[in-house]
Amino acid sequence: MMDTSKLTEGLNKLTGLDFEQCEAQERAAGNTQPLITMTTSFQARLAAKALGVPVADVRELPLKEYNRVCQTTFNFLFSSDATAVDK
Repeated sequence: MMDTSKLTEGLNKLTGLDFEQCEAQERAAGNTQPLITMTTSFQARLAAKALGVPVADVRELPLKEYNRVCQTTFNFLFSSDATAVDK
């Protein structure tokens, strides 16, 4: 089973370029949702990037673990830390 304990740490290390690459890959895979960051498939892809594993590894997690990984990624993306931009 995959170790997801370092997910938040990995998300913190991602760059804007990493985000854009994941978005481009997700679009190429057929995701046409306007708010792509709200989709679990994009969240799984971004989590995979953060963990350094293929996206298939994240998608093959047991449902509860997959949901936890996606929720952690969602929370990271949409945290209410308004001062983060000012730093």
